[in-house]
Amino acid sequence: MKIETVVPGPRMVQALCLMAACLLAAGCTDDESAKPPASQRSVTPSAVQSTPRAHPSPVASVHSEGRTRVLDYGDLVVRATPETSGVRTEIEVANTYERTATYSIKISIADGKGWTAYNRFWLQDVPPGKTRRDKAVIGSPRMGPVPQVPKIYIDEFTPIVDRK
Repeated sequence: MKIETVVPGPRMVQALCLMAACLLAAGCTDDESAKPPASQRSVTPSAVQSTPRAHPSPVASVHSEGRTRVLDYGDLVVRATPETSGVRTEIEVANTYERTATYSIKISIADGKGWTAYNRFWLQDVPPGKTRRDKAVIGSPRMGPVPQVPKIYIDEFTPIVDRK
């Protein structure tokens, strides 16, 4: 009887590192009184990436620019600004791959007290070395008071790189 050992590949390790970094970044705040929610959301692992080479796992960084919260996560930058109609969310992705890439990105915005809303962004055919942006208003006042210090969660960040 032959027993085979299964070892996680580099993409699985990369996905696990992404999940850990997102969990750390999700609770980051400048305000010590703003605690992360009691049942913190887990990050959904992305689909298997078709990348020609492995990228190192990025480190999340959160800071404020006036009323805007900014999350830097490697090739992805997310800005969340509270407005009366919801949270204006802007994303920016830099394609650091050697080939054209498409990005599937799911961002959630929360207040840590139960208000949570999300949006999926789909940035197609980003040429190598170029940056692509998109924006949306996430949530609405019908959900309750719009978070004035929004917490940013990266639920999914999947680059799909052309194999040509």
